[in-house]
This record gives sequence, C-alpha cells and structure tokens, in this order.
Amino acid sequence: MQNSTRLIVNTSAQYARTLINLVLSLYSTRVILSALGIQDYGVYTLIAGVVSMLAFMTNAMVSTTQRFMSFHQTKSNLEVQQRIFGNSVLMHIFFSLGVLILLEIVGLFLFDGFLNIAPERVPAAKIVYQCAITMILCSFITAPFKALLISHENLVYISIIDVLDGVTKVGVAFLLIYVTHDKLILYGYLMIAIYVLNLIAFSVYDFRKYKECVIPKIKNFNKEYLKSMSSFVGWQLYSTGCVIGRTQGTAIILNKFFGTVVNAAFGIALQVSGAVNFISSALVTSINPQIVKAEGSGDRKKMFDLAKAASKFSFLLLAMVVVPISFVLPEVLKLWLGEIPEYSVLFCRVILYTALLDQITYGLISANQAIGNIGPYALTINSIKILTLPCLWILLKCGVELSIAIWIYAVLEAVCALARLPFLKYNGGLNIRKYSEDVFLRIIVPLGLLAGCYLFIQFLNVSFIVFLICAVPITLIYWTSIYLFSLNEQEKGIISQMYSKLLHRKK
Repeated sequence: MQNSTRLIVNTSAQYARTLINLVLSLYSTRVILSALGIQDYGVYTLIAGVVSMLAFMTNAMVSTTQRFMSFHQTKSNLEVQQRIFGNSVLMHIFFSLGVLILLEIVGLFLFDGFLNIAPERVPAAKIVYQCAITMILCSFITAPFKALLISHENLVYISIIDVLDGVTKVGVAFLLIYVTHDKLILYGYLMIAIYVLNLIAFSVYDFRKYKECVIPKIKNFNKEYLKSMSSFVGWQLYSTGCVIGRTQGTAIILNKFFGTVVNAAFGIALQVSGAVNFISSALVTSINPQIVKAEGSGDRKKMFDLAKAASKFSFLLLAMVVVPISFVLPEVLKLWLGEIPEYSVLFCRVILYTALLDQITYGLISANQAIGNIGPYALTINSIKILTLPCLWILLKCGVELSIAIWIYAVLEAVCALARLPFLKYNGGLNIRKYSEDVFLRIIVPLGLLAGCYLFIQFLNVSFIVFLICAVPITLIYWTSIYLFSLNEQEKGIISQMYSKLLHRKK
C-alpha cells in the first residue's frame, strides 16, 4: 500500500473509531449509571479516576516506543529492532512496578478518612482501587505492543480493537442490570477482564505478525537503549505535564477569583475542545510514523515536507469545524446543555482558537521527536505554556476584565506555535521562509473564504436550521478552495491518481 493511500485509510479508520466509541461511551455511561446508582457510580468514578489521570503516562510511553521503532525500521537491522522492542517492554515493566509501589503506598492513606465515601461502601471501594491499579498495569504492558502497530502504520487493527473494546463495555453495562451481587465490585472485575483482553489482542497479534516482537530477556538488557528511551519518556511526561498543568492551573485561578460557576463554564469549553480536536489529531497520528521513518532513513527534506503537510492539513481540517461552531456557539451550547453557564461561549471560543493556533506548526512536534532533540524543545517551547498561569493571575489581580484576560491563553499558544520555527531552524535546518510559503500562505485563501461565508450568513441573521443547511455548500466551497490554493502539484497528483483508481474499480 502506498504511503498516501495508507495515510487516508488510517485517518479514516481513526475517525470511524472515534465517532463509534463516542456514541458507545455516551450510551454505556447512561446504562452503567442506571445499573450502579448514583452513589456507587460516584465511588467508581472517584477511585478509577487514577486510570485516566495516569493515561498521559501511557501515551508518553507509546509515543516513545513508536518513535524508536519507526526510526530504526528504515535501518533493516532486525536484531537492533528486537533489542529496542525488548528493552521497551522492560522499561514498561519497570515503570509498572514503580507505579504499583507508589499507588499501594497511597492506598494505605486514601481510605483512612481522606476520601468522603460512605462507611458501608469503603470495603467495596478498596477492591475497586485494586482493580484500578491492575488496569493501569495492563495498560502499561499493552503500550509497547500498541506502539509497534503504530510504527508499522497498522492503525486499522488498533481501531478495530478499540471499537470492540467499546462494544464490550456496552455489554458489561447491560450485564450489570441483571446481576444480584455487589455490582460495583463486579464492574471492577469485568473492567480488568476487558483490559486483559486488550493486552492479549495486541500482544498475540504482534508476536504472530512482526519479527521484531520477541519476549524480552534480561540478557538483552541494554543500558544505552533504556537510558535513551527513559530520557525520552521523561521529557514527554514533562511536555504533557505542562499542558495538563496549564489547564488545571487555569481552573484553579478561575476558581480563586470567580468561584465554581466559572469553573463549570471552563469545563464545558474543555469538553467542546476535546470533542473537535480528534479531527486533526487523527491525521497527525497517522502521518507521524512516516515522519520518523523519513528521518531514520536520513531524508530530512522528506521529513520536513511531511511535517509541513501535517501542519497544513491538520489546521485546515480543524478550521472546517472550529470556524462554523464559533459563529453559532450560543445555539449549540443551548441545544446541548439547555441552560448555558456564564462565560461558556467566551471560554469555548478561546479554547477552540487556541487549538487552531497550535495546528499551524503542529507537524513540527513530530519533526522534532524524529530528530530526537526532545529535552531542549520541552524546556524552551512547552515551558511557554506554563507562563499562562502567572500572566493570567497578574492580569486578574490588576483588575483586567476576565473577558480580556482569558485571551492570554490563546496569545501564549500562538507564541509557542511560532517559537517552533526558529527552534527547528537552528536544531534541524528548517527553512522558515519555505515553511511560510508552503503552510501559512496556502491556508489564507481557504480560511478567508470559510470565515467570510459564515460571517455573511450570520449577517443575514438566519435561523440555526438555515445555518446548518448553508454549511453544506460552504463546506464544498471550502474544499474546492483547498484543492486550488492549498495543495501543491504533488498533492494534487496524488488525489488525481486516487480518483482515477476509484473510477477504475467501479468500472
């Protein structure tokens, strides 16, 4: 399968997976809430929250393993790839043991009056806590197998397993309705079973399909590989921590100045942002292995070309959703929530525009990871995100209106995005002028047409239904302008070639 075809297939598979799992998750949550009851569901959400809290660690380790596997796949040295995979598994095991010890120590104090749980449900909560720890360990051990699939660009299999995971969770939700035993404890055990099945599905498939997937042995322990990967994971965790710290820190500052009502509005904005971000992240996840492989083969020009394409198309894809939503946010939020908390519309616009600004150089994140200069990048670029907190605090302390001060969130994101350019220039040889021509200039016309069309529709003061109807031809105009103004000749050739193949198949 050609790289361009594989990219489209992988991206489409991830879109389908995300949409299906979104529907399954919303439905299963409703059934589980009904089956467990509000109190037990609250206990499970509180205890099992450690799984989602530590999910960023799993993502960082997946990203690290995928980077090293993709980089060395171009070397055609099976022994090196086997050592990297084996040491990656060992690294995940060491991390798992560390997290296990930490969480068990925390568990000694967690239920001794720290958590507000009804006394009669504390024994069940302790069992669920152990279930949550087991789920985390399974997630860590699954990570290298998932990373190997990503490095081979086999995102279709990952999508299939993830959808089956969602279907299984719906089945578990219905099963809880008919059992008479302690449903909270049973739910914890069944969730462990799902995580174990995921581990089996990924590991067995990898062992059978990929030669570099071997059972790790202590004698194959390589200090240099482990040190390099651990350092990479550490900086990945720091980068992710900066993003999480900015988000949670902003929530704390807003709470300090304005109370929980404003926190509710900020939380809604984060949910909206998360719902639309998958549109661009799916593309970047699909193209990331190709970026790393290009660098691994020594073709830095191709690597930067792919990074530029990732930035350009992720921006255009996200803009297709962000721009129209920003014009009808009050209507969308009212349809979704009924009653709209104050500042919700403002926060949603700020967070959505922040995500959009991040995309203009988003592909350079993958480019820098491919080069491997992760430490200095994390310190210089991602640390900028944390500056949001002192800046926001100072502005609010000086009496600046919240409707103005909150825009520092987007301003510093723009600074962070633009700072990637000189960093990659001096650390990777990026041609900033060429990047500007290939990315910035090529998104101006489609973005201007998209915003102009929706601005005109809003000026006409049409109803929400009419706005949605008008969105169809506007989207067609947008995609036509992308083909005419955003695609280079090579990209147009790829689309023409794929269109010709599609017509040939129909005949």
